[in-house]
Amino acid sequence: MITPRLQMILNNVSSGSVADIGTDHAYVPIELAKRGIRVIATDINRGPLSAAERNVRKNGVTVQLLSGSGLSPLQKGDAEEIIIAGMGGELIEKIISCDIEKAYSARLLLQPMSCQAELRKFLLSNGFVIEKEDLAVEGHKVYNLIIAKSGVSSAPAAEIDLHLPPSLYNHPLFPMLLAKKEREFTKQFNGLSRSKNKDFDELKRLNMLLSDIQKLKERNGL
Repeated sequence: MITPRLQMILNNVSSGSVADIGTDHAYVPIELAKRGIRVIATDINRGPLSAAERNVRKNGVTVQLLSGSGLSPLQKGDAEEIIIAGMGGELIEKIISCDIEKAYSARLLLQPMSCQAELRKFLLSNGFVIEKEDLAVEGHKVYNLIIAKSGVSSAPAAEIDLHLPPSLYNHPLFPMLLAKKEREFTKQFNGLSRSKNKDFDELKRLNMLLSDIQKLKERNGL
C-alpha cells in the first residue's frame, strides 16, 4: 500500500537503478519495478523478505531480493540511488557509516523517523551535500525526506537550520513542520525548567531555538 510518505519517496526517484534498504513489504520497489526501473530490495530479517517475495510475485514484477544488514548486500555501484526509509536517524547514520564508500557512490533518499537534525549534521560533516528536501503528511505526522550525495558542504549558519532547513521555507507543508518543532522544543524546555537539576546551557540552547522559531513564524506570517 502506497501511503503519502512512500509516495514522496517515489516522486523523488530519478534514476534507472535503485536499492531499497530495509524494504519490509517491498511496496516501493514494486512500484519502481512497474516503471521499468531495476530494483534491489534488502532486509536483515527473513520475515519481511518472505513477505516482500510474496508481494513481488503477486504483482508480476522483477525485484532482486537480498538478505543482509544495511548496505552490506550491495556492491559499490549496484544502484544509482539508495533508499533508506522508515527507521530512526541514528540507525540510518550507522548504516551509512559502516559502508560509507558505497554510500558515496549513490544518491541517497533518506527518510528518518527521528533525529533528523542529527542526521543532517552527520551528512554535512562526512562528505555529503544535501541536494534537496521534501515533506509529506500522513495522519497527523509530518515526514521528512533528505536527499544527499557525495560532495563538499559548509556548516549551517545556525543550529535551527539543522532542524528547519532554509530549503524547506517555501514548501507548502513547512508551517506544519515548524509547528511540530515548536511543540517539541517547548516540551523539552518546560520539562527541563521543572527539573531539580537544571542544565542552564541546555535551557539557553532551547530558548534560542524557540526564539529562532518565533522569527520564522513572523517571516511566514504564522
